[in-house]
Amino acid sequence: MIRQRGRLSEKQWEQVVVSMPIPCVDVVIEKQSKVLIGFRAIPPYRNVWALPGGRILKHEYPKDTVRRTLDEIGVAARIKNFVGLFPVVFPRHALKRYDITLCYKAEWIAGEPKLGSELLRFRWVPPGRLPTNTGANYRRMIREAFRRRN
Repeated sequence: MIRQRGRLSEKQWEQVVVSMPIPCVDVVIEKQSKVLIGFRAIPPYRNVWALPGGRILKHEYPKDTVRRTLDEIGVAARIKNFVGLFPVVFPRHALKRYDITLCYKAEWIAGEPKLGSELLRFRWVPPGRLPTNTGANYRRMIREAFRRRN
């Protein structure tokens, strides 16, 4: 049974998760030398500070996923560069979920992030002063994005 916008049923999604890595995008949004992080309400990484992002949908190019993510949180930003590809393993996930994340860096233009069902609150923080409960994978992506300074 297929749900809205081509989304899978829970049972179908479980079969996918145990069978293959999930392609995702995460976005390091920079504003005045700070990065936007959101507090996650959903697994994996529930109750952790994270980057805005999401799964790459069928027929969607990664940069289109970045644009969709920015639109969903209400922020206008210019995509600056591709930061890198990051394998993300969730060893405590019941299904041993494994994602492949394409990380992009974007420069904030306008808009204040709006809350949704995935991210409960937002903060602009210096990349060297992330909260202790920021996900390790997100820390790696942010470190790499600011290491390049482009």
